[in-house]
Amino acid sequence: MTGYEKYEHWLKLSQYDIETAKIVLDAQRYSYVPVLCQQSVERMLKGMIICHTGKEATKSHNIPFLANKLADNDAFLNTEAGKRFEEERDDYEEYMVDLMFYYMSDYPFSYKKFSERFIEAPVAESIYNNTIKLLVWLESFQTGLE
Repeated sequence: MTGYEKYEHWLKLSQYDIETAKIVLDAQRYSYVPVLCQQSVERMLKGMIICHTGKEATKSHNIPFLANKLADNDAFLNTEAGKRFEEERDDYEEYMVDLMFYYMSDYPFSYKKFSERFIEAPVAESIYNNTIKLLVWLESFQTGLE
């Protein structure tokens, strides 16, 4: 299986997550929208890492860390896509950091934080819309790699 074929696997998972986020948003189950958005971006980045570096992505849910893994790879950075990624990354960096905090933990120490997971419609809609923009931007680096 090639790196691009592995990317396609991750892409399908990412698309499934973002499509599910839209369904959940429409169903007014707002607290799960950011979780699915976070998962979608995480999976997209993992696919990009394997496609551009030839190495499996680190087992991490940390979106900025995964973006850095991609950006720190010389093989990627020496391409036109890599140069553009570095030039435009600042436009998305803050959102990637914010989105990282929506990873849902079910460990016992998170019991007290459960009530903080509930969000209102405008926040869920904003997260969803910003995630769509981020995913479109990330996917633009895959054009022509088939």
